[in-house]
Formats: sequence, structure tokens, C-alpha cells
Amino acid sequence: MKENSSTRQRDSNCPTALLFHLPPTPRSPGASREQPRPHSRSDMAAFTKLEDSPMFRKQVNSLEQITDELKQRCSNLHKGCKKFMGSLDEGYAGDLLFADALEAFGAGRDDPVSVAIGGPVMSKFTTAFRELGTYKELLRSQVEHMLSERLTQFINEDLHDAKDCRQRLDRATMGYDQAREKFVSVRKGTRAEVVTGLEEDLHNGKSAFERCRFNLVHALANIEAKKKYEFLESISAVMDAHLRYFKQGFELLSQMEPFIHQVLTYAQQSKEMAMNEQDKLAKRIQEFRTQEEISNLRMASNVNTSTSGDGIHVVGLQSYKKIEALMQSTANGQVEIIKQGYLFKRSENLRGEWKRRYFVLDSHGTLYYYGNKGNKQSEWHHSKLLNRLVYLVASDS
Repeated sequence: MKENSSTRQRDSNCPTALLFHLPPTPRSPGASREQPRPHSRSDMAAFTKLEDSPMFRKQVNSLEQITDELKQRCSNLHKGCKKFMGSLDEGYAGDLLFADALEAFGAGRDDPVSVAIGGPVMSKFTTAFRELGTYKELLRSQVEHMLSERLTQFINEDLHDAKDCRQRLDRATMGYDQAREKFVSVRKGTRAEVVTGLEEDLHNGKSAFERCRFNLVHALANIEAKKKYEFLESISAVMDAHLRYFKQGFELLSQMEPFIHQVLTYAQQSKEMAMNEQDKLAKRIQEFRTQEEISNLRMASNVNTSTSGDGIHVVGLQSYKKIEALMQSTANGQVEIIKQGYLFKRSENLRGEWKRRYFVLDSHGTLYYYGNKGNKQSEWHHSKLLNRLVYLVASDS
């Protein structure tokens, strides 16, 4: 029989028709020639004959077995859905915790430490992480509503209704069988009212049986109908929710892309400047150490030193006169540091312990030192230096 063009056009627009017109999947050489095929139209038909017969009961039993298997599959899918929702919950909580930690680290603060580490710049990133977290929470709620709740409803209502209808049918079948046996076993001569009662019981039993039978048929047909759209609709809705989730995140980050690149450029420039500063500092340290060594060598060759009874070197008179002359020549000018560094000192009574202190001698003739806590301590003017005996030991350590 030929098929007209309008029918072909209508079938080509039908998604189900497209499924059955797809080219066959290529088989591997070792694969079996037995391939799963779609159910025939008679297999998929919903109870073409409703009379109670062995064929009818076989179809009902077959659909009930499929329903039991479907219930197990739905339960497994629901468990996976719950785990997936749990991971989204953890991801949402993790996003918020990370945003809070970033904010506590310095994002959005204006104190010196926060400004130095880029806190004001990070505040925009903190807001973005919180926004991404809300997208994830929205995705979790959509998965719960579109898939988890629908699976729960399908298991607890549709599948449970079929199971409940089967139990009622079993009880109605037992009652109908008993009523039929009683009616068949009636003997001749039984009173008319007894026969009427048994006949009425048989009629009621048959009515209950038929009602329960058709309730089961309706429940199974409802499941068969929902199988064709319920799960595809739910999973497609979840995929659409994912699409919108990633689209929202992409749009948010796309808007921030110029700012992110600007921050990365600034960080790279700051890194190069810091490395240059580190190189300069290393050179200054090397130059300082070289000058210190040269100064120590010159001092060792030019300064006349003497050793006290305690084995402590005192400053030579010649060096002291040079310092005195420098202090007098710059008495009215800007204060300059003549010498500074760590020395050892002890109190005037010569009984205390030697203590390492940082001394500074300026061009006004003031000699002072700093304590352990960096506080400025005693000062001596140049007029008193000649009358004061200070034991000093140069130390580079």
C-alpha cells in the first residue's frame, strides 16, 4: 500500500517517528546479531481487549513486572538525585564560606594591611562568589522541584496506586471465587430466599471484582502513559536548569572579564616592580657590607688603640679628635649621623654586665642608643664625652 506525501510529512514532524526512522546503529564484528527492537504496535497498545481472559491476565502480569522494575529504577534515580542535591548544597555552602574567608582576609577593608594586599580590589570578587553561590542554590531548588519531588510523587502515588489496586483485586477475586463456589454448590430443593441471597452475593462479588480489575487496568495504563513523557520532561527540565545556571555564571564572569584582566595586568606589573626592588635591596646590602669591611680595615690601620685591664678596646685619641672637629664644624648646620652601629656597653660602676645596644653619634655631638624594644635611651653631649669613659666593642653580629 502506498503512503501519500501528507502522511509522510506529518510523520517526519513527529519526534517519535524520527526515532523509528533513524539509521541502524553499526555493530561491531563480535556483537550478536540479536538487537533490541522497539515494541510493536500491538505490544504497546493499552488493553485492546478488556474481557477477563488468560491473555488479559498475562498482559496485566507483564505490566506489573515492568512496574516493579520501574519502581526499583526510580528509587535508584531518586537516591542519585538526593546525592547530587547534597553536592550542590555543599558547593553553595563552600562558595559562601570562601567568600566570607576572602572578606575576612581583607576584601573590602581599608586598613593598611588590607590595602597592601589588594583588599579593595578583592571586594568585587567576593561579591561575584556570593552571586555564583546563589545560582548554585537556585539550581539545587530546581533539581529538587523538577526531578526529586516528581520522582517521589510517581513512586508514592502512581506506583503505589498500582500496587494497592493489585491487593484489592486479589481480595475481590477471592471473594468472587467464594461466592461463585457457594452459588454453584446449591442443591435442588434449597429455599428460594437462600438462592436469591447467594445470587446477590455472586453479583456483588462479580461487580467488586470487575471494579477492582478495571482500577488496576487504569493504574497500569496511567503508568504506561506517564513513562512516555514524565521522565523525559523532568530530565530535560533539569538540563535546561543547568543551561541557565552556566549561562548566568558565564554572563556574570563575562561582565567581569575586563576587570579581571586589568587586575592581572596590575598584579604582573607589581610583581616586576617588587622583584626590581628586591634586586636593588640585595645590591644595597652587598654594597653596605663591602663598605663596612673597608671601613673596618681602615680603622684597624689608622686608629691607635689600647687595651684596658679587662681586655676591652677603647677609642683612640686621634679618632676622637677627628670626630670633635667634625662636630664643631657642623654645629650650626643640619644634623648628620657620623657613625652608627651595634656596640657593647655597661654601667658606670663597671660591675654590670655588658649589653649589646645600637648606638648613634650625630654631628651635634650627641651619642645615644636604643634599647631592646627600639626605644631611644640615654644621651650624652660632646662636652661630657671627654670626661666620660665608655667602653665600646664593635660587633658585626
